[in-house]
Amino acid sequence: MKRKINLTVIIALVALVGFSSCDKLKDKLFVSFVASTAAVPFTINEITTINTQFDLGLLSQRVNLDSLIKDQTGNAFGLDDIKSINLEEVVITILNPDPANNVANFEQGNLIFATNTSPSPVIVASGLNPDVYAESWNMPVDKTINLADHLKGTQLLYVLSGRARRVTTKKLNCQMVVKFKVN
Repeated sequence: MKRKINLTVIIALVALVGFSSCDKLKDKLFVSFVASTAAVPFTINEITTINTQFDLGLLSQRVNLDSLIKDQTGNAFGLDDIKSINLEEVVITILNPDPANNVANFEQGNLIFATNTSPSPVIVASGLNPDVYAESWNMPVDKTINLADHLKGTQLLYVLSGRARRVTTKKLNCQMVVKFKVN
């Protein structure tokens, strides 16, 4: 019996030395996950000029990332425990496409991001779009930008801009879904 107690104490001490700080323990226990925002609806007005950069939409969304992290981790972790939050994916979808009005009308796009607590804008996605019929576009994102400090706010602000390769003949009803990787 005494030997079992001693063995248990030794194992506990080894574990404590191995996890010498709470941060190291958190790092070992936290499992990264991808969180998706709700779809943000927006409208692109009819485009009558090409080869000009213009705003396609100013989008705003309320998100409580701290609650989302607590929900994903069974209340074990919150926003203050997170080392990094990186953009994983941005998908723009046109809800009323047709052969003359679809994602192929756009040559390139940029997505600028800010929040109510960190209003300094950051370009998080930018790139060229192929000239093929499509209803949605998975924008090229910069997965290296740590947005953890930005996401302490609850009001997310996006400015979507782009350049048209062809004009459109109607308003385009769209939505954007953003995915973040929480580390």
